[in-house]
Amino acid sequence: MEASSQTTQLSNQQRLLLKVKQATAKLKEIETAATEPIAIIGIGCRFPGGVDSPETYWKFLKEAKDVRREIPQERWDIERYYDSTPDIPGKIYV
Repeated sequence: MEASSQTTQLSNQQRLLLKVKQATAKLKEIETAATEPIAIIGIGCRFPGGVDSPETYWKFLKEAKDVRREIPQERWDIERYYDSTPDIPGKIYV
């Protein structure tokens, strides 16, 4: 093997090592973000399923309950906000 060929090979190995180190660092960053603890510092919402305190909210999150339901009609006037035509200004379309 010639000297210039050895230099090129070493350079390729160094680049590969750098890429491996970068990928390892990125993987550690992703793993840390996935397991990083969260803190709920305030609650100003209303949730279905009887969630009315930080304790019941935490229990709700841990149990991964599905408490979705129809929004009660008396809560808001759907006709005021919804239109089946998507191009109507000031209206929602779903």
